[in-house]
Amino acid sequence: MTDDFSVLREMKYSGRGITLGRTPVGNSFVGYSLTGRSPSSQARKLVYDAQTGVIRTEVTDKTQLEKGSPALLIYPAIVHDDGVFVASNGAQTKLLYGAMHLMRDPLEVLHEAFSNNSYEYDAKDKRWIDITSYEPDDPNFTPRISACSINKFGTAGFHIVRKNGLQSQDREHFFELDPGEGKVITTYKGGNENPLLPFVGDPLGVQIQSESAQEIAESIYDSIRGGEKPEDNYRVSAAVAMIKPSGLEVAIINRCDRGE
Repeated sequence: MTDDFSVLREMKYSGRGITLGRTPVGNSFVGYSLTGRSPSSQARKLVYDAQTGVIRTEVTDKTQLEKGSPALLIYPAIVHDDGVFVASNGAQTKLLYGAMHLMRDPLEVLHEAFSNNSYEYDAKDKRWIDITSYEPDDPNFTPRISACSINKFGTAGFHIVRKNGLQSQDREHFFELDPGEGKVITTYKGGNENPLLPFVGDPLGVQIQSESAQEIAESIYDSIRGGEKPEDNYRVSAAVAMIKPSGLEVAIINRCDRGE
């Protein structure tokens, strides 16, 4: 494979990851990687709804999923509308979708989405979850990562909110996407410790040579295995949505469909 996702390959366990990039000819895309250590996290796949333009997580094993927290595991992952992509690792994608119709700059979209606390009800644990803060999955307190890119201007941005002591800490990254390059952010730092450490620092760089969504999805999927031993295979799914002159091109690779 010619795409360089070595920053993902070097991670033992990345959690969920979002890639914003452009192909060598300048086509913008969003890549999404999904990994899981627990049976409930692995009991998922990514699916695409062409009518709504949404890539979302879906159940593969309802029994296993219910052992986890469905409110944190099932959500829209990538949404495309009129040349704008938004993506996240949770229900906050809904906030990004609302903001993308009000703002036309990635940072403005991210600012608007997280400007006020917003809550979703977790029926399993009978609690309200603030989807603008880190996830309440003690002891990991998984960060919420979000992204926005605008094809017309080649501009993009990431937002991450993570636990810092007793407080939540927000950080934003804004950048222009050059052809053949991309940026990646993940929920975790990349080790396999307990509890997991959050991603810190600037987005990581990747190099893109492919021009199709399928090829880039294969590159991402190949990079998130975690280890050569069967018990170290944490990958669940990879997806890419790409804007081409002919329209939106989507590719999804699910572990459950490959019999791994």
